[in-house]
Amino acid sequence: MDYDVSPRQGRRSARAAAAPSQDQSNAPARRRVEVLETYFGADGRPVKRKSTGAARVARRYDERGNKIEEAYFNADGKPTLRKGLGVARIAWRYDERGRQIDAAFFDAAGEPIQKGAAARDRALADA
Repeated sequence: MDYDVSPRQGRRSARAAAAPSQDQSNAPARRRVEVLETYFGADGRPVKRKSTGAARVARRYDERGNKIEEAYFNADGKPTLRKGLGVARIAWRYDERGRQIDAAFFDAAGEPIQKGAAARDRALADA
């Protein structure tokens, strides 16, 4: 997943993108929401938030409102590792009833990484 993480002073941005639906004729379009949260210092430049170790956090939600992805970026917009977890991106999966069933972890290069049960449990609790 690519995010627009270019510096934008004083702005939070949210984008909604239509997800494909089975019946395009009468059904309302389902929406996914992407939220980009950026932390700024007094000088107006992005700064690292102590709790996450990131200057920007990008979150994606599915049409049910479930958080399906969270990615962390430094002040330059490059992927960075989340403090305490050591991952740059987390992707959550849900079953057909909307229950969390899994969390996958990725490094700053976008490669999957294996984390222990404690990290997985913590990520599931954060969703």
